[in-house]
Amino acid sequence: MAELAAFAFVINDEMEELEIPLMNVPKIPGYVDTVVPLYNPAEFKAHFRLSKAQVEDVIVALGPVYQNALCTKMPITHSVLACLWTLSNQESYRGVADRFGISKSALMNHLHHFCTLVNTHLGYHIFWPVGELGFARAGFPHTVCAVDGCHIPIRKPHVANPVGYLNRKNFYSGILTGFCTRNQRFCHITVGHPGSWHDARAFRLTPVAQTLDLDPLSIVPAGMHIIGDSAYPLLPQLMKPYRDNGHLTAGQKRFNRKLNSARVCIEHTFGILKAKFRRLRYLQMSSIERITSAVSACCILHNICIDPQDHTEHPTEPELNQEPHPPQPNDAQACNYRDNICNNL
Repeated sequence: MAELAAFAFVINDEMEELEIPLMNVPKIPGYVDTVVPLYNPAEFKAHFRLSKAQVEDVIVALGPVYQNALCTKMPITHSVLACLWTLSNQESYRGVADRFGISKSALMNHLHHFCTLVNTHLGYHIFWPVGELGFARAGFPHTVCAVDGCHIPIRKPHVANPVGYLNRKNFYSGILTGFCTRNQRFCHITVGHPGSWHDARAFRLTPVAQTLDLDPLSIVPAGMHIIGDSAYPLLPQLMKPYRDNGHLTAGQKRFNRKLNSARVCIEHTFGILKAKFRRLRYLQMSSIERITSAVSACCILHNICIDPQDHTEHPTEPELNQEPHPPQPNDAQACNYRDNICNNL
């Protein structure tokens, strides 16, 4: 499905590039001023993902820097709503531009500027947790957060080696390495590693992995851990399932079952992220800088608008993360710590 969706968007992109610009094409008049005010709260959030109050908070936070940094006659309310609509839907950039009465190039400039400001001024919505947040109820206590990787389909990027972004399913993607709490909020993200990389390689280059090497107790207290799937290395502060060699004990099978049950929250988080911000199902951008900025902004907005009642959708490329993983190195101390957890579950 992901390959078909990416192919369809690539064809659409190529057709748009071949279109001859039309002069004096009328835009949709008064959408923000006359139509948006008629939306009830549920309709507004369905279209823009944030509630009216949350949008107002974003405008208040970004207003001063937004108005001073971008010379445009477009009111900030119109600009923020246009950017939220763009990230929340898979409508073409040309269609969104017509809806909000601006040109396609102006929309792209507003979108990049909006994402940059969200990352700069609202990034505090993603923060590292203190203590355990609900994993004991899932049957795997002393867990700080869960980690996993997610592929974001993209255009062929403008880089020296674009083949590096061609993943094993033969479409271009960037990797979002996400850490989340049990309540499906991101507590750390790293975006932009090539889609051809293995999750373990992308993890090694995250600030979290580097901190675990230098000062692990600063982010994972003694006796606690992060949980991940078999793609990740086994570390004293990072637990993963036992490798199923056909001879697992009943205790080891129970350990795997409970860990996977607790770890599924990160998959749900990715599902909610892509369900809310559907532009991430295929990001029509070629600049890695802009791709990274857009994905990071969506993760921040996800934390702002997350609702405990949200339901997930199936990931667009589940097969990417379900294939057998190459063996990862195990730490002897980590093996003993895992065995101790297994014996006490």
